[in-house]
Amino acid sequence: MGQFCEVEDLEYDEARSHLMDLLGVDRTKASAEMKKSRGPKVRLSWLREVYHDCIQQELWECAARVYLLHLFGCTIFTNKSGNLIHVSYLLLLRDLNACSRYAWGATALAHTYEQLGDASFNGVRQIAGYSTLLQSWIYEHLPGMGRRRISDTYTDLHPRASRYIPSRQGWSLTEERRYLDGLTYDAIIWYPYRSHRRTCPFLAICMFSGWIRLGDMIHRHLPERVLRQFDFLQIIPRSPETLPMPEIHMIDQNWLRYVEHAFTGAVEAEDPSACVDGYLAWFRRVSHPYITLANDDDRPSLASRMRRHIPDDIPVPPIRRRRSPEFGLLGGMRRVIRMLQDMLSCQHVTKNTVVYEQTNQTLQVARRSVEEYEAATTSRGARHVRGRASFS
Repeated sequence: MGQFCEVEDLEYDEARSHLMDLLGVDRTKASAEMKKSRGPKVRLSWLREVYHDCIQQELWECAARVYLLHLFGCTIFTNKSGNLIHVSYLLLLRDLNACSRYAWGATALAHTYEQLGDASFNGVRQIAGYSTLLQSWIYEHLPGMGRRRISDTYTDLHPRASRYIPSRQGWSLTEERRYLDGLTYDAIIWYPYRSHRRTCPFLAICMFSGWIRLGDMIHRHLPERVLRQFDFLQIIPRSPETLPMPEIHMIDQNWLRYVEHAFTGAVEAEDPSACVDGYLAWFRRVSHPYITLANDDDRPSLASRMRRHIPDDIPVPPIRRRRSPEFGLLGGMRRVIRMLQDMLSCQHVTKNTVVYEQTNQTLQVARRSVEEYEAATTSRGARHVRGRASFS
């Protein structure tokens, strides 16, 4: 089970002191590394060098901490730099005997939830976190997404992530096997060892419904919203707003008494898409199954097939939406605006250059032209505008 991890931000001097005490490096080496990393963090390549030094000097505890900190930086605590790890996580390794007391699974989820939340913001183009865990979940529950390959040698005694072989263009079979071996080793922390599988209450812990945290990083964990991924009948879940924000000590207590806060009453589903009556109508009412507004006839073929094969338990009246013109003079101007905006947003043109300024000016002129045209046509009367298909 384990307890939540306590992580705190470190100042420069504090981080240097912990590097010296826990990794056995001298003051000059620790200062130089944090100067290169521009803060209380270290590079993964630097940790590999320190590891070899610790082995040569027979500093076994220091070597173990370096190895685990490097593992953190490659797995559950990865950031967008791809090569840095904060010294704060080293504090979790002060007592190596206490490492097994932490809830590493909940820690990984809390960190992943945080990174997924950041990635959902407009303009964010990267995501951090343990991508192996996320990719394995996608392969497991969204089989139609991507080009997944299932290993012929996989058994239930292996980590679940090792079931899938990534498709790497140009890789030989030996290279893919070497990658799979590394993936198996990295993913072992997510699954109980063979001798623990019969005693570890994995499903009961997964059904814990409440708050999980990593330091002051707090997130809701509500398995009743995704019961189908556990092969249960999907119900209409409670609103996340009904789960109030408790104090930190209450979050820890509820987690340690997870049996009292676990979701109960789940019913095994005969079909992976099975749900209770009214769920689909509720889902369409509170969610956004389609990102782009359009008529039902314009939906992608995959979505249309899914809608035909999933029955509606409660009829939902269709929503009439106004179509955006994509043809005619106004439609052409709007396409030009989107193309110019994409050039700026995707950084196809470099900032502070003549091309960038001219592109931005052209974009503003196009927008003003559309606004002036719409204002002029509106003043002529709504009936006249609706009568013209090009500008409706």
